[in-house]
Amino acid sequence: MLVGFALALGLGFLLPILRAETRSGVPGYAAALPNSANPEKPSTTPSSSAFPLANSPGYLTVLILGDSLSLCGFGKSLDQRFRRDLLVKSTFTYMACGTVPVSWLKQKPFSNAKTYCGFWSIESVPGAAKPKEFQDTYGMGRGYRPKPYPVPKLEDLLSTIRPEILVMQTGNNILSLFRDGKTVLPTRHGPILKSLIAPFISEALKAPSTVQRIYWVASPTSGRVSKGVQDFVVEQVRALSNGAATVIDSRPLVSYPYRHMAPDREHFFGAQMDQWAENVFKIIAQNLASYPLSNPKLVSDLSSGRTEPLIPSETNTDNVLSVSGTLAFKSQPLRTDHLLPYQESLVAYIYDVLEILKGEYKEKQILVMHPAHIGLKIQPLDKYEIGKTYELHLHELEHTAWNTIKSQDDSRRIDLVPYIQVEDEIRLPAQGR
Repeated sequence: MLVGFALALGLGFLLPILRAETRSGVPGYAAALPNSANPEKPSTTPSSSAFPLANSPGYLTVLILGDSLSLCGFGKSLDQRFRRDLLVKSTFTYMACGTVPVSWLKQKPFSNAKTYCGFWSIESVPGAAKPKEFQDTYGMGRGYRPKPYPVPKLEDLLSTIRPEILVMQTGNNILSLFRDGKTVLPTRHGPILKSLIAPFISEALKAPSTVQRIYWVASPTSGRVSKGVQDFVVEQVRALSNGAATVIDSRPLVSYPYRHMAPDREHFFGAQMDQWAENVFKIIAQNLASYPLSNPKLVSDLSSGRTEPLIPSETNTDNVLSVSGTLAFKSQPLRTDHLLPYQESLVAYIYDVLEILKGEYKEKQILVMHPAHIGLKIQPLDKYEIGKTYELHLHELEHTAWNTIKSQDDSRRIDLVPYIQVEDEIRLPAQGR
């Protein structure tokens, strides 16, 4: 029997359970997941439409994409609201844990991207009263972990589904770019956000796309980053979309701290997920009432949003920086219960630079991010000892798919550009290599 993240919205959860180790051995996060044996059953009777009566009933096709917050209940709840509206012909919802906007595209390094921490799809079926639903998430049994699944690609979804409305819920994984959770470096973070966001919006609007309205649902309040960080991300999305997307700042829509919150202080469960979905739906309905789809399709010049791939060609080795360095500082890795639902993490080490063996580097110290968890398995880092010297062959972290992986950095050296060893770069499962 399938077990849901938040199918039983409104039933509530016990806070002690959120903090406790479960019988299955999976900490707090999975313990908060309700059993779907007694889910709340939404009405199957279509509601009167919340959308403007500019067209005949049943004319809208809606595509919803979401990350792990959608898996916690938001995606299912929002899907139900669209599905019950009289003017919606069909709704297709896809939720994939650990994704950023470009994870849904065919561009490298995400062309073969997979989710390893949960997948859920809800698809309309012509002539059927109930949608086709597939779910593989945490909480589906004692000690259960989801299997890997390819992240659906926007290019394919647009050509087969042909939606008029695209809802993109995303953001929490982008926050991992800000290593100390509070410092914004516009000249560094701005271009990275552009490479993660602009290609998605460009693809969504590129002919022969049928999308007439994009709703970008930014994250609710995250307890692991500052207000300034989230302000910067929302402002960047608005600027990059250039009016082509309606950006919904979710922070005013649901109060923080959350009543039933996971140990990472950003995932939450229960009735507040339903509240968030309801408020987002109202904003979309009001927007469509003010600007009906009978108006011409939104057109926006996003040529400035075209970016190079996040990583250079695998055949190009000229960008490798090789140094000889003495380990001077080691951050402590994230606790596993603070990592969930994700399965990979990084930890920051500082090396004193003794010699540049290849490439150019001017700082006296270098920050190297080492994988601390892969597939929820703690990685052996004992071989790295303070005071010992190592030869390191490095790529800039910000040009790799590790860039939005959760990390722990206690070094306070936010001024240093982070690097990752070339040998570690290919160990990220989500790259599908």
